[in-house]
Amino acid sequence: MVGHQWLPWINNPTSGSASVSSAKQEQEISSGCLRTRRNTSCRHSGPVVALSTLCSLLLAACVALSVLYNNESDRRPTWKNLLFNYQNISESCLALTKANSDLRGENERLRQRSTWLDAQNKLLNRTSAQLMSVNLALSLESTELTEQIVNLTSTNLELAQEHQSLVQHRSEQEEEKLNMSQTIKHLVNTGTRQEEEARRLSELNGLLRDELFQLREKNEELLENNHKFDGEIKNLSEQVRALLIDDCDEAKKHNMQLQERVTKLQERSQNLSSTLTKERQEAAEREESRRNEMDRVVADMRSVKEAFHSLDLYCPVLHHQTKERVCKKCQNSWRLFENKCYYFSTRMLTWSSSRAWCQTQGGDLLIVDSEAEQSFVFESSRAVEQSGSRLWIGMTDAEVEGEWLWVDGSSVASRAQYWLSRAGTGTEPDDWKLDDPLGEDCGHIDTSENALKSWMDGSCTIPYRWICEKNV
Repeated sequence: MVGHQWLPWINNPTSGSASVSSAKQEQEISSGCLRTRRNTSCRHSGPVVALSTLCSLLLAACVALSVLYNNESDRRPTWKNLLFNYQNISESCLALTKANSDLRGENERLRQRSTWLDAQNKLLNRTSAQLMSVNLALSLESTELTEQIVNLTSTNLELAQEHQSLVQHRSEQEEEKLNMSQTIKHLVNTGTRQEEEARRLSELNGLLRDELFQLREKNEELLENNHKFDGEIKNLSEQVRALLIDDCDEAKKHNMQLQERVTKLQERSQNLSSTLTKERQEAAEREESRRNEMDRVVADMRSVKEAFHSLDLYCPVLHHQTKERVCKKCQNSWRLFENKCYYFSTRMLTWSSSRAWCQTQGGDLLIVDSEAEQSFVFESSRAVEQSGSRLWIGMTDAEVEGEWLWVDGSSVASRAQYWLSRAGTGTEPDDWKLDDPLGEDCGHIDTSENALKSWMDGSCTIPYRWICEKNV
């Protein structure tokens, strides 16, 4: 009975069961902590505490059993029970120790896995933030792409319209090329005919030279005969004088004969002179017609040469072996607008000199017919501006002051006008005479002003740049 007092769970099963139940409650609490709490320390420290408590109870039981064994060694049945319980408790302690070591290893693995899961959670959080930013960027890019699609659609429509206009323009160019090819053939045929005409005229010129040479020889012969007749007349006059002295009657008779002979000779001389004069006139007329024909041939050859020069300007040869030409509407350094070609100079001349230069190129100074043309020449002049912002155009009031005329004779007032006007300083034209006492009688454009308010009058002797125009 004494031994049982040291082992309360033997004498009082309820207390032992209470201890066991308390241990189970601790295990359930630990397992509940493992199930419910997301904290890593709670999840891993519960089994360790439970195992530590069990080990402590087992050690206490072992100590109690050893004391009872020493004090009550004389009582055999109780000792055997205690020994059996001790063996059971030792086996249980070993099993619990092994389970404790297994739980510690599992705890270490769980702790490592928790660390890895925390790192993965952080990585997932960063990845989620990056994905959100990427999603936002993709949303913005999608919006931009939508706008670009809309812009590209409108651009595609514009390009389609431009393609249609280019196709139409290409067809027009092909028609012009066909017309130009026919013109080239006509020019080539004309050149061939002109060469044949020149050859024929050269042969005619040679014949005329031969005929003129023969006429000159005849003229020399007639002059010699005339000299001979003059000598004979002189001799007959001397003979008449001698006969008059010797015998007046015979002299008179002989004189009559001589006079008749002289009259015949004079008539013959006059006939020869008239014939010579007539032949000279005919020769002069033939020479004049030959010269006129040669001048006409030279003019025709010059026109053909100018035509071929224009052909080279507008239809240059691309391949000298095949003689293939590509025609264009405006020659080099000229710009096309609507149905006219424009030249914007970089040099400076007076108004009259600049107009003469334009006329040598087959055109004249600019005549503005519309607002679109005014805007085009203004912007083009500004684009090539080098040595000044002012350019001569084709209007003047040199004949009647204040009556501005274009170079084709039409009135400036009959079309839209774009004179410069400044607030507080009046409007152009103002015929300013401080720079030139003769005033300002020629018009120009100032590209430093507004496009539709840029006309000014200026002294015709001041050198400015200029603008030429001519039909395509």
